[in-house]
Amino acid sequence: MTRIAATRTACPAVLALLAAALLCISAATAAEGGRLIVPAEFGDNTATLWLPTLEWTLKNPSHDGNPFDLVAKATFTHVSGKETRVTEMFYAGEDTWKFRFTGTRTGKWTFITQADGADGTTNDPELHGREGGIDVAKHPDASMRGFITHRGNKFARQVLSPDDLEGFVPATYMNQRKFGNPEGKGWTDITPTATDPDTREAYFDEVEAHGCNGVFFHVIHQWLRAHALGHDDHDRVNPDLETFAALDTLIIAAHQRGLYVHLWAWGDSGRKWTPDGLPGGINGEVDRRVQRYIAARLAPLPGWVMGYGFDLREWTREEDLQSWAEYLHARMGWRHMLWGRDRFNEELDAKSYAGYGVRTYDEIVEKLESDSDRPHLFEERDAYLRNDSLSQTGTRRFMWRQAIAGGAMGFWGHYPKGYLDKGDYPHPEQFVCLRTFWDGRFLLDMQRAGDLTDGFALATPDQEHLVFYKEDTEKITMDLSDMDGPQPAVAVDTTKAYREIDIGPLKPGEHTWKAPHKSDWAIAVGEFPDRTKP
Repeated sequence: MTRIAATRTACPAVLALLAAALLCISAATAAEGGRLIVPAEFGDNTATLWLPTLEWTLKNPSHDGNPFDLVAKATFTHVSGKETRVTEMFYAGEDTWKFRFTGTRTGKWTFITQADGADGTTNDPELHGREGGIDVAKHPDASMRGFITHRGNKFARQVLSPDDLEGFVPATYMNQRKFGNPEGKGWTDITPTATDPDTREAYFDEVEAHGCNGVFFHVIHQWLRAHALGHDDHDRVNPDLETFAALDTLIIAAHQRGLYVHLWAWGDSGRKWTPDGLPGGINGEVDRRVQRYIAARLAPLPGWVMGYGFDLREWTREEDLQSWAEYLHARMGWRHMLWGRDRFNEELDAKSYAGYGVRTYDEIVEKLESDSDRPHLFEERDAYLRNDSLSQTGTRRFMWRQAIAGGAMGFWGHYPKGYLDKGDYPHPEQFVCLRTFWDGRFLLDMQRAGDLTDGFALATPDQEHLVFYKEDTEKITMDLSDMDGPQPAVAVDTTKAYREIDIGPLKPGEHTWKAPHKSDWAIAVGEFPDRTKP
């Protein structure tokens, strides 16, 4: 059975439902530029899991003061009592506030808004006491996934509920020489890149053409002014509506493509890419205002993760980063994974490592075993030929080792022209081969099983699903003695475009598979589930 990662199949009835749903969504969102954020009513609403995101609009002309400092909330409760989500409203310009909801569980939800002041009085009655309901159904596209999360130290995506998870191997890609990088400054100008459909889709195409599933964007002071670079490039103290509208578009468009967005909130101090130049400094008044706005506006949207930035040792303390993550987590009605490079406090959702260059399998395993409750990522930008080891071969092997070791996240791509830019990867089809191979095969209950092979292996506890990998070899030994019965098996030459060699069925017992030529080989044994089908 050949697996093509970008191909999704569905029966004609499901496709008809999807087409009808998309027609309705397109009509409802014409004013929103086609984004899958649809207007909602105070009353009965319908939605589907994960997309579209519903959005309510309220007028509040009587408000006095900085509108970005108003705190009003909406509480959503599932009829089963299994979920309650609280999200803040966000200022949308003039006298308008909005709040959003994304369905994470099928069935009936109800909501009510609250705008009580600290003394218990209602200072903004226009925002208070509004009620409604939402009936959430399954999404008609069975390949649609929800929020990124984890189980133990493996990354996962939600499928049919927050408890129904699917494992995946995330890989972030950047191209700072080609997309939204004004004057070769090493950051991504979000507004034109995210909002121009041709540019955005070209970036997404390049991500997928390099076997990755995450797209990198660097925000820094654009939180406060579109196109801004350092803290001396603006005098703003409020979130920038243009930037956040662009982030809305970017995150939803990526999610529709099956990609995630990897944001960096800040950068390093030498370039003035940090919040310490804002009034109040790190986690001060202005910084907290931005954090509150991120939680209110972006948290309901699935499909993004965020790192704090880079060179953190130069400008931020562990307690500063912990406070940042705690503040966001407390206000995000839908949790998103947060981390900081080479910071490991308990509030962070993953452990992120600095230091570029290809790691050995044992080095990756050592990181994974240091914390079995959180996933791990190598967040140094391991751009092509940043050092000698990051060649085409080295990068490919680093990717495979991260996957077969247990699923660490990697970070690949290109720096700006003139700065560590060494040209194109000569064989991106090798990375697509990896992505295609692991699609549907990275299972959350898989564990390392090196005792079953002379290479590397992952296997489920019942040993009904196994993956083997070995570099520079003409054979792979596999101990399949604990399998229940014969299983299908395929081999793939990881140095070429994806093509399966059928080597099964294999019976329980010890096997030595002889390859047609020396190369880096991967073998999948077992009938792996295909959850893209309804």
